[in-house]
Amino acid sequence: MLPRNVVIPLSTVNHFFPEVTREASTGHNLTGIANPKATRSIIYTNSDNGKKMTITVDQYPTATDASSAFQEAVAKSKTVPGFRPVRAENLGENAFVGTVTQGGETHIGLGALHGVLIVGITLAGYDSTQENIAKLISLTREQERVAETAMDRNE
Repeated sequence: MLPRNVVIPLSTVNHFFPEVTREASTGHNLTGIANPKATRSIIYTNSDNGKKMTITVDQYPTATDASSAFQEAVAKSKTVPGFRPVRAENLGENAFVGTVTQGGETHIGLGALHGVLIVGITLAGYDSTQENIAKLISLTREQERVAETAMDRNE
């Protein structure tokens, strides 16, 4: 499992999404695609669990392995019933954002390929507004920076 410091702390999450107030769980990313070398998943929530954020970081043996897994994840996302990609400015070429509403709950997910890492952040219980998507993109960029710095320190 990747060390805890590869995922941004609650204080950083709270800067972007102030209603998120606690860490609910942490452990392996059980949804990792292909065969990641190591993973970490953290779920943050608000006080009544009505809003949830899942952050995952998956490390692959090579950048090629990570790229293949990222492409597979994008393809699988597109097959989810009701899924629709979201157009977002400044998203970057190696990132993907989409939304789906099922059972009355909306999920907004963003995946980003960063060298040997895939960073994923999913919001549940949030409306798919441009403001939430912009905050999600900014948060993902911060997560990529933290993960890369942590990986450099841990090697």
